[in-house]
Amino acid sequence: MKALSYGEITDGGLSVFQSVARLDDDNRLVLTFEGAIRIDNPYRYLSSYLDELARVLPQHPITSTVMDFVKMRFCNSNGFYVIMDIVDAVYNLVPGRVTVRRILDDDSQHETLPILLNLNEEHVAARTTFEDVKEP
Repeated sequence: MKALSYGEITDGGLSVFQSVARLDDDNRLVLTFEGAIRIDNPYRYLSSYLDELARVLPQHPITSTVMDFVKMRFCNSNGFYVIMDIVDAVYNLVPGRVTVRRILDDDSQHETLPILLNLNEEHVAARTTFEDVKEP
């Protein structure tokens, strides 16, 4: 798997949130979200990541996408806007199906992810499927 882009938020020298965009051997984009976004201005840390995604994604022959939210523990309301921008970049710049991995028994993910993904848009909903997994 080849890492395309990496975004991280640190607090006190420790990583509290990270997102990594990787291309697997089948030209599938695997985008992971891990940790917690609790800060007031996540754009300060992730704006370069968003810029990098917009620059790099169109350069690769991506066939489909997996967005993995299984290890994302928390996201405050300001963080939702950053996640929405990352998701928008993928839907606007990458063709093909999108599989969203989420925790099976996490009501918050089941309620918020469809909103963050903008599933009320037909063209987005038509490309998106969910994979519910047991909490790791």
